Amino acid sequence: MDSIYEWLQKVIPNPVLMHLVISVGIFILIITLGRIVNLVLKIVIKPLVGKTKTTLDDKIVQLIVKFSNRIFFVAGLYLAIKYFVDQLKTDKRIENYMSDGVYRFTLSLSSLINDVLYVVTVLFFIYALYHLFSIVMDYYLEKKDVQKGERSAYDLIPFIKKLILVILFTIGLLIILNKFKVDVSGIVLSLGIASLAIALAAQETLSNMIAGFVILVDRPFRIGDRIRLPSGEIGDVFEIGMRSTKFLDFDNNLIIVPNAEIVKTIIQNLTYPNTVSRIVVDVGVAYDTNLEKAKGILLELAKNHSLVTLEFEPQVFVVNFSASSIDLRLIARTLDYRNVYQIQSDLRESIKSDFKKNGIEIPFPQMVIHRKEK
Repeated sequence: MDSIYEWLQKVIPNPVLMHLVISVGIFILIITLGRIVNLVLKIVIKPLVGKTKTTLDDKIVQLIVKFSNRIFFVAGLYLAIKYFVDQLKTDKRIENYMSDGVYRFTLSLSSLINDVLYVVTVLFFIYALYHLFSIVMDYYLEKKDVQKGERSAYDLIPFIKKLILVILFTIGLLIILNKFKVDVSGIVLSLGIASLAIALAAQETLSNMIAGFVILVDRPFRIGDRIRLPSGEIGDVFEIGMRSTKFLDFDNNLIIVPNAEIVKTIIQNLTYPNTVSRIVVDVGVAYDTNLEKAKGILLELAKNHSLVTLEFEPQVFVVNFSASSIDLRLIARTLDYRNVYQIQSDLRESIKSDFKKNGIEIPFPQMVIHRKEK
């Protein structure tokens, strides 16, 4: 290496031009190395990983192929200019070939470009790492196959991605500040004081955010689940946010509940662990009714309904002796909770029709009054 350097000094006596040529050589060398790496990835590595069962390695190699040329270009440009700036500062011969004004301008401009490229290089690496983490997270979702309804970290992944981006950006910022000899201890102290002030001023907001994180981790429900709130309202989970969770009720109105309230109350998930739901239809019959006949009609209607599943046998119970009727309760199951109200309506209509055909009375409330003769 020293012999090559000495040879260049003889061939190019001007040190500025010589170092410029070496800088260009460094840049070309790194760009060539990047091309070779990219070629090896495409010809050798990519076909090999294509034979594996998992798709994660294919996506990682594809990401490296996509970013390799850019990474080597930025890194090569940075190292080439860095070499030139270092030589401007250390090679005393340069001052004999440049005036003081030109030398200072060239040094300032080269240093500025070098610093900008350093920042760009760090941010570029952060950007590439973020994409790598995103690929891993997306692969995790794909493997869990959330589209089929399995419980997974589907809603947690976007939050984790944002958290990783913030962490990587913070690390990159600290690296950049350290490069420019900025004392980060004062910044960290200032951020700590500011964070304390924000925490005191926004306790409720922070409480909701922490509760939102707990909901995403604990997974008591997910988007699309049907929930019964403590107030008795029923709705489908529309969005799980960091401050609040939104539910869509049957009137298509949005119910917004702070996360801190949700984690402190009892929530009934009507969807999990599966979407099978119970259908309950109550009907009263007259006291002189043949109960076996009435129960048989109810069971037959339930079994013949297309949306009622026969995996769970429909049942009829006598639940009460009311003032005017004997109360019967028909219980069946459907595979989709969204069908419950439609099935209940269909069964009530059919019950009214079939009871009338079979002479079974659904009585009105009655009161018997005895008049005492004087």
